[in-house]
Amino acid sequence: MRNSWGGVVMAAMAFLVPAKASAIIGDPPRVTARAALVMDADSGTVIWERNADSELPPASTTKVLTAILALESDALGRSFAASPEACQTAPSKVNLLPGQRLNLEDLVYAVLLNSANDASVVVAESLAGSVPEFADRMNARARQLGALRSHFVNPHGLTADGHYSTARDLATIFRHGLELPKFRTILSTKSVTVSVENSARVIALHSHNRLLEGYRIPVIGKTGYTIPAKKCFVGAGTFDGREVIVAVLGSTDLWGDTKRLFEFGFGDAQPPAPLLQHAAMHPAPRHAGHGKHGAGRGSRAVGRKGHYAIQVGTFQRIDVAKRLQHALGRRGYDAAIDRVAQGTGKHKRTEYRVQVGAYPSRDQAESAVRSMATQVDMPVRIVER
Repeated sequence: MRNSWGGVVMAAMAFLVPAKASAIIGDPPRVTARAALVMDADSGTVIWERNADSELPPASTTKVLTAILALESDALGRSFAASPEACQTAPSKVNLLPGQRLNLEDLVYAVLLNSANDASVVVAESLAGSVPEFADRMNARARQLGALRSHFVNPHGLTADGHYSTARDLATIFRHGLELPKFRTILSTKSVTVSVENSARVIALHSHNRLLEGYRIPVIGKTGYTIPAKKCFVGAGTFDGREVIVAVLGSTDLWGDTKRLFEFGFGDAQPPAPLLQHAAMHPAPRHAGHGKHGAGRGSRAVGRKGHYAIQVGTFQRIDVAKRLQHALGRRGYDAAIDRVAQGTGKHKRTEYRVQVGAYPSRDQAESAVRSMATQVDMPVRIVER
């Protein structure tokens, strides 16, 4: 038991900076993550996202779903023995020995605080009989929660073929976890000891979450790391009566990325910009016209020639997309906004996609993308108009 992107984007992002951050427009925050998302926890509204539907290895953020399945089970009061197979799981572990028994709730503490892979396998085998059977339960529960672009093959997140998730899905899963009182309690714990029931052994557990203490925004969450996944995090911060969820995948500056995203989510800093490499980018051909989002230079136009465009960014808010569009226009870029409906039912949402250029051929568009690739560290892509 327990004891206790280039210069264009720089200019564009300047239009998105709140007044209190105007003094540091010249040095926009940098997000190194391959994918990230900021969500309002109460409403589920996405505040900001980057590659939020990219399927990526989630590392130990996988364990959030493992913990949820355990906490939703009817076995929290029971203890379970570690199998030899569970004890051999590497590398993150609490060094359980075969036959040692832990209460299921204590196992969840080990899973979420120490990120114990061996404890994760004990949970899986105990609740479902085997890791593959538990993975089936994970996938079924993920679908029920609306996490439709994830697929899990193990309970711990070690690299495996077919094991992936997205920033949006992780945030969605974590949001559900917040509805479970014990989930919050466990993730709010800095350190705790648990006892092995059939042994005198006591195991000390410590949270890997550096933002749990010493940061002005109290943050609970789960970290993750493998070489393919890089650094990952999903968690929630509470400030001034609001709660915001941040999901980060593939980061090289995890705590810097996470802090900047939380501060943006609470309106205390400028929007995160992709990592900038160079300060110039060649403008695409310009065509004027009247678009679906208003008349004027740079709007999506009827009769605008060119079959291909370069998609620069996707936003959940039209005002943010328009600011980027206008900033690009002021710098000589032909930027347009496409409005796209995504999802169905209660998961239905509108995306506003900012696109540059009107290229007659894919070859011309690809040439422009190759030029951008030497200057812009963000996933621009060619789309058909």
